[in-house]
Amino acid sequence: MSLSRTAIYLIVFAALNGLIAVITGSLAAHGIEAIAPVGEKAATWFYDGSDFQMKMAFGIIFVALLHDRVAEGRQRKLMLATGILFGAGIFCFSGSLYSLSFNGPGLLAPVGGLSAMIGFLCLVFGAISSSAKSL
Repeated sequence: MSLSRTAIYLIVFAALNGLIAVITGSLAAHGIEAIAPVGEKAATWFYDGSDFQMKMAFGIIFVALLHDRVAEGRQRKLMLATGILFGAGIFCFSGSLYSLSFNGPGLLAPVGGLSAMIGFLCLVFGAISSSAKSL
């Protein structure tokens, strides 16, 4: 099975985020508190950020593969929207947690969580509309 250009872009984006999640998780496990101004709290924030980032990266891969399996039109647009919203969730939520570790702003964390939630709703509606077409 060959993948569409959109699916390839989503998978590459997800893989790069998976790589970053592994790096930040390693930092959490191996001494980020020694270099971060907030100390021990940085390890918790880095762990939580990397955990969320990895889960969303796997979600993006899943959605990229679904993207090519659903019909053209609304369902495919909803799958793409899901991938984009998961990416926005990574940037806002995980990025805010990493930022907080270095006394940066954390204002976008709730936006990231909301992006992920809306992404899951897009996935639900995409699946339902895809199912309705095949009945």
